[in-house]
Amino acid sequence: MNRLNKFFEIIDKNNIDAFLITGIPNIRYISNFTGEEGFLLGLNKEVYLIVDSRFTDQAKTEVAKNIIVLEYKGSISVFLQQMLLTKKTHWLGIEKSRINYSLYSSLESIPFLKVVPTTDLVEGIRIVKDKKEIAIMKRAFELSTKSFNETLPLIKEGASEKDIATELEYRFRKNGGEKPAFDTIVASGMRGAFPHGVASDKKIKAHEPIVVDFGLFYEGYATDTTRTIVIGKPEAEFKKIYEIIKDAQTLGRNVVKSGVKASDVDKIVRNFIKEKGFGGYFTHGLGHGVGLEIHENPLVNESSTFNLEENMIITIEPGVYLQGKYGIRIEDTILVTKEEHINLTEITHDLITL
Repeated sequence: MNRLNKFFEIIDKNNIDAFLITGIPNIRYISNFTGEEGFLLGLNKEVYLIVDSRFTDQAKTEVAKNIIVLEYKGSISVFLQQMLLTKKTHWLGIEKSRINYSLYSSLESIPFLKVVPTTDLVEGIRIVKDKKEIAIMKRAFELSTKSFNETLPLIKEGASEKDIATELEYRFRKNGGEKPAFDTIVASGMRGAFPHGVASDKKIKAHEPIVVDFGLFYEGYATDTTRTIVIGKPEAEFKKIYEIIKDAQTLGRNVVKSGVKASDVDKIVRNFIKEKGFGGYFTHGLGHGVGLEIHENPLVNESSTFNLEENMIITIEPGVYLQGKYGIRIEDTILVTKEEHINLTEITHDLITL
């Protein structure tokens, strides 16, 4: 009921008669429905989950109390038009970045309706996690970490990046995860300088760094972790830069607490790396929120407008990318508390050598 109450508050505060939710993560957050397609409509202090016949029984089984499941046939736009007319709706809020153009156009053409685009309203509720969400995410990270630890012995010279990614993703499911949270990154040697170098057919060589960025979904919630490892003896230059990133990542985590500006966390870490001579090689934001989506608010970068709050969950992931040589990134996902943070990622920050 707490989420439904907040949903109704959104409707009241934005002076709209009704609010149509089309973003699947937002539908799941409010209703508990786990299907991949549906429409959530709030109006007149009632919430309707509207689905086609593929999801009717599933929806009735899953939805939270006090949510009404309706089945539509034919065109969803025609169904909505008839429903909005019956309910005498004039001002309809929609999710600007999550509605498809066809549905938006059809709603815009309804004579009696004024469509009101909105941005990040439900996302604004989701940004602070509740106790149930935190418990789920703690368990998700246990499964993710277990899978990573089980995969480490399989990372050997001659194995391909895809081999490693496949083994890791297999263990995600074997250990209780639903699926990978994103395309697993296994980027060795020069490919490690690509911040999003998804696993390729490249064979892993001895002594070259390997960036492994991985995550799974568990009960709808994502994990996100990165470690950089080496097979054999690492080069001296690499070890030096690795320690810089390790110290930067520790600095970033230790700055985090409720009330701190997200942009300040990024600035402190970025300045540290810059002072060490590698500022030009840290080419992305320091972090982002994690939850029902792998990337969500709050953003933790130079231009972020967010202040950190208790029970937000964010990543801290500084990196250095030396084109033509290698990359290094260390990423933890942490829970913001009043005075510090709780690290959900229980994997050593020391260099892992195999």
